[in-house]
Amino acid sequence: MIDLPNFPITKSVSRASEKGFVRRLLGHILLLGVFALSGCSQLNHDHLKAGTADYSHYPAGGGLFVTATFGPDGRLWRIVPEKHHVYVDYSTNLGKTFSAPVLINTENQHIKVSGENRPGIAVDRSGRIYVTYAAEGAQPVTVYFSMSADNGHSFSAPLPLSDKASEANSFQARLALNPAGQAYVFWHDERNRTDWKQPGNSIYYTTISGQSSLNFVAQKLSDTLCDCCRIAAAFDNAAQPVLLARFIYPGGIRDHGLIKTQTEGKKPMELRVTFDQWAIEACPDHGPAIAFSDDKYHIAWFTQGSVRQGLFYAYSTDQGQHFSNPLALGNPGKLPSHPDVMAKGKRIFLTWTEFDGTKTQLWVMQSNDGGQTWQPAKSIAESTAEVDFPFLLSNNKDVFVSWNSKNEGYRLIPVN
Repeated sequence: MIDLPNFPITKSVSRASEKGFVRRLLGHILLLGVFALSGCSQLNHDHLKAGTADYSHYPAGGGLFVTATFGPDGRLWRIVPEKHHVYVDYSTNLGKTFSAPVLINTENQHIKVSGENRPGIAVDRSGRIYVTYAAEGAQPVTVYFSMSADNGHSFSAPLPLSDKASEANSFQARLALNPAGQAYVFWHDERNRTDWKQPGNSIYYTTISGQSSLNFVAQKLSDTLCDCCRIAAAFDNAAQPVLLARFIYPGGIRDHGLIKTQTEGKKPMELRVTFDQWAIEACPDHGPAIAFSDDKYHIAWFTQGSVRQGLFYAYSTDQGQHFSNPLALGNPGKLPSHPDVMAKGKRIFLTWTEFDGTKTQLWVMQSNDGGQTWQPAKSIAESTAEVDFPFLLSNNKDVFVSWNSKNEGYRLIPVN
């Protein structure tokens, strides 16, 4: 195992039992620098009163791993986890203030969240709101789903997404809407693991229509998914989902691959797209990012391979068959990490964080020619406390970074 200062490394689970899962969670609890992946971090209530967004109306002060999205009416929606409950609220003034939170799960649950295993939220064109989160169920961790059909006033009783939730762990869900507004959820699933000495999960997914009953049909996409890295997903020009994920290739190499769903009856297409040769018998806890412009795939990722180390960006003009030479991001001496990428036509945006031993800085970088050339990177925010990962959001007019930190609270930061 190689030593990665300030990045948590966890061993793969050895068996599908609570004991094995708890062993993996204990690895996540290592707090090295600011990159902590605790089971459910709680924000300091007193500090938050001075923050940009006040969580004082939350019973337990709100959790660190918040996910946000814009709805079709321009409202900013958030899903906020706490130790036993999950809430949704919204803002009509770009995150300056938020509505009273609406409770998702009326029954107490042991919520299981981290930077990689984060809750999800999406709002379709009809105003239906979809949410996902992980909690302890019949197994140590299960992905749950809930939906609001009344513009967020109430939510359906949460249900497990996996049809094998009583038999196998499901976690690290990725919720996404296609251009037509149909919801997809992709997740890590352990139902196919028989030899627990061999690492690697399966990817399963389901589709959800706001008009249909909540009877989920899970479909398998792939195997040998790196156990602890979240999945990135976006939709191509044909409105088909394309996933970017860290896989375990022969020789214990943990590099990235694309998975493209095909028309019914055809096997998904898989393409290995990074060749960093990161051989490690552990989980980096560092998922990638993907976005599409009119003619390009854009990806960003972290690696500590023998070929290259650090944070990188690349683009493809032939639907992922080949990618441009990787562009290194950030200052290698300040641990650049957890990238996100967004494409708005020819305008491409990147964000990531860097840690100098005292504070975490939030960085952004922009290209106006589809990723061929880039303006100088700039720091737009910082924190000396524990921080969540940054994510790019757009309300179709402006671009923002959604970022949460323990002292400052939730911030929606304009990029341009």
